[in-house]
Amino acid sequence: MATKIDLVSAALVLIGDTPINSLIGNSRAQQVANALYDSIVQNELTKHRWGFARAKAQLALTTDTPVDQEWQSIYQLPADILFLIKLYPSVNYQIYGNKVYTNNNGPLYCDYIYNVPEANWPSYFSKMIEYALAKDFATSIRDSSASRMEMSAEYVNASRMARYTDSQQYPTTPITSNPFVNVRY
Repeated sequence: MATKIDLVSAALVLIGDTPINSLIGNSRAQQVANALYDSIVQNELTKHRWGFARAKAQLALTTDTPVDQEWQSIYQLPADILFLIKLYPSVNYQIYGNKVYTNNNGPLYCDYIYNVPEANWPSYFSKMIEYALAKDFATSIRDSSASRMEMSAEYVNASRMARYTDSQQYPTTPITSNPFVNVRY
């Protein structure tokens, strides 16, 4: 699978620049890649409920006491969480910082998106990240708005294809409630 250097180099090639062998250095490409890479990747991971980036965890009940009477319990979110998908059992909750406040006192579990290492990315996501990087690198490195527009169009296409491919690998959850039909009886 792709590495951080591979992805950055591929993005540089897409905008017509020279690939790099290291992120350590003072070249413009290295500085831009170091400044933008992590935020671009984390942003893309949180835009969709990627199947390969999902994880499940039991949340740890903290010994902290809520400061008000609205909530009874505080649970610690996983350290690698980027985006919370759902809690179960289904309860009312509020997130403050890296903690979940709730009135649930029993075990609490969550599904979430985490920061997946590049080695575990499927090829469709890697390709989308290359275009996402190229889109932002085009202006910062090449000073070319035409190149940015071209890479933006390619990114949109790669993003659609990646979401479609990802969605085909996991079963859909059928709707089990039929409120309009149930009203008839």
